[in-house]
Formats: sequence, structure tokens, C-alpha cells
Amino acid sequence: MTRSLGKMVAYPLMDWQDQAKQTVQEDVAAFLELGEAIATRWIQTQKGVMLLQMVPGDLASGAIYILDRIRQVWYMLSFEARESDFTKEQFDRAYCEYKLFHFVDQPGLLLSRIPVGHA
Repeated sequence: MTRSLGKMVAYPLMDWQDQAKQTVQEDVAAFLELGEAIATRWIQTQKGVMLLQMVPGDLASGAIYILDRIRQVWYMLSFEARESDFTKEQFDRAYCEYKLFHFVDQPGLLLSRIPVGHA
């Protein structure tokens, strides 16, 4: 099945073990502070957190990030047709179409989405 945004890949951004905070809220706040951004979507499970991170005031600046709470690694999701210019509505469509909840619920699934040479 061909999807509207093409192939999805996950890029490991940073090992978060040394920066991990006491709560997931503190982890997210610290991550958002790095990019001087806000979370306009926040989906959380016991194993993962997914954010749509945006530049304040820019409605088409969203990028999708997942924190694997078990491995303490942040990932950025990238699609062939879109990487970091999501609106909230485009994120909502991608979330459903690509069944992104599975990656929040089981972040280990992202390991199979990492391009060769980025592991």
C-alpha cells in the first residue's frame, strides 16, 4: 500500500540517559527547551512519548519526535514527502494513516525504521 507521505524512517537524535529527569513532563520540557519549541500534540504511554514540536507562532513548522522511555533515546520521524513542516492537521492525518500510536506504545519498533548507517 502506498502512503501519502511515502516511506517513513526514524533517526536517533540523542541518547537521553544523562539528561533524564524525574518525570516524563520534565523530560519533555527539557527537550522542548533545546529547540525553543512547544508541543502542540503530546501522546504518552508507559514506554514512549510522541510530540509534534513546533516553533511558536509558525503553524507549519511541526516535526515529530518520539522518546523511547525504556532505552532513553529521542528519535525524529521523517517521511519522503515531509520532514519538519507539519501542521497539526497534517500530523493528525499521518498519525492515523501510519498508525503512529504503535511506535509510541512499542518504541522498539523504531529500530527497524532506522536507515543503514544511522544506528
